[in-house]
Amino acid sequence: MAVFEILAQMLDSRHGGSDCDFNGYLEDYLSNEEDLDPILKEAFHAVAAADPECRICAGLLSTISRSAISNQIIRYKDVFKLVGRPLRFPYLLYTRKDEEDRALLITPAGQNGYLLAKGYYYCMTEPGGLGAQCQNEIVAVCAENAGIILKTFEDLLQKKAGAVQRGLDHMHFSHYEDLKEQALKAAEQLKTEATEKLERIEDRTALIYEYVIQWFLLKKVVYVQYMVNKDILNKAHEGNVHRQRNQAKLNADEVSFLSYSEMWRIPSKVEEL
Repeated sequence: MAVFEILAQMLDSRHGGSDCDFNGYLEDYLSNEEDLDPILKEAFHAVAAADPECRICAGLLSTISRSAISNQIIRYKDVFKLVGRPLRFPYLLYTRKDEEDRALLITPAGQNGYLLAKGYYYCMTEPGGLGAQCQNEIVAVCAENAGIILKTFEDLLQKKAGAVQRGLDHMHFSHYEDLKEQALKAAEQLKTEATEKLERIEDRTALIYEYVIQWFLLKKVVYVQYMVNKDILNKAHEGNVHRQRNQAKLNADEVSFLSYSEMWRIPSKVEEL
């Protein structure tokens, strides 16, 4: 099934469903959404002007596959302590042109935005994922710049998704080791941030879920990005996939985190405040 058909089936509350926050025409979303980030608002208006038929699926919920090979290998057990459908894809713009389906997965701007976008993409397109059969129809981008979002959307309708994604990759990291270094640094920053924020709130559940998901996505991108690199396979591992997989696991293991239980045990300072 093509990505347009998959996303069009997702139901929001207006249609008696709970799959996502909103699913419909982008123009309708813009007329109803008042608190949208300025960069996203500018980008979405530009996309809607370029393609009035474009639709958006916002806040799409998904389970995390226990059977996916990469999830088994990175062995981040905390992510399976999260109940329900804890994976929430921020925004998916999708359209169909000349019988070709395309979707743009967008994460909000942030220090780790593009790494998280790649992690979301790998979750969506892995075996058992919502877009497992649509890898060549989806591109992931971070909302750092409205112009980049519009250009990526336009490129997606004219070029192969893989080529578009590689172009975005080159904008954010020069090689795999650069990506890995960014991910390890991001993971450490999240540990500091989590400690500071969790000690200041009473109901920690939602925030703990958010941090677990972010560490999971960082581990995911560090592992999968290594595995899909054929140059690494041939040059570093002489074509031996088993050796490549072992090293990919070691790389993912380097992504540090606070455990689920550690975050619950962080002393509260709510009363002091």
